[in-house]
Amino acid sequence: MNGALLLGIVTLVCVTDLMLALYFLRLAGQAESDVGAAPEAGGTNPAAARRFARVMFIATPVLWLIVAALSFGLFGPVGGITPIAF
Repeated sequence: MNGALLLGIVTLVCVTDLMLALYFLRLAGQAESDVGAAPEAGGTNPAAARRFARVMFIATPVLWLIVAALSFGLFGPVGGITPIAF
């Protein structure tokens, strides 16, 4: 597989993950704004949604950096990935 293609696909996945993390932060904010209302069955736990979003905000760039390093061949040749060369 071409390293540029791999990096492009992983970049799209990472952008989607960051959008999902923003969605979970918005859910946590909405759940906290309903303070005083009766809890809904199956409702969102704001602390859990915020914790999941934080994990996604940390893990996504780390994953992207690892795949970028593999795509550019920084760890040496990786079987099946043609490194990006300038």
